[in-house]
Amino acid sequence: MMLKHNCSTVATPPDQTDARHLSELIDENPWLIPATVMLEIIPITVIAHGFWKNRQLKKQLQIERERTKQMQINRFRPGHHDGQPRPLADHPHHGPFHH
Repeated sequence: MMLKHNCSTVATPPDQTDARHLSELIDENPWLIPATVMLEIIPITVIAHGFWKNRQLKKQLQIERERTKQMQINRFRPGHHDGQPRPLADHPHHGPFHH
């Protein structure tokens, strides 16, 4: 079974009748201009906010990954414990008369 597509509806450029009708519509309803502008601005604002928030979160994730990487590197350095350097006297298993 074959499906046929109907492509008979093609956009035509506006003619004088359409322009006059649009002008009359705006004259009768001037509130349409700000309402239409708001309908265009709201999605753009949401998209821009989402873009900046996504960028901020990516940067925060990059910082956290680097911090985690540095903590992993510091774990295996001599004299470091939990990423923080500690003097030997502060270790719980080292007493003053250990040696």
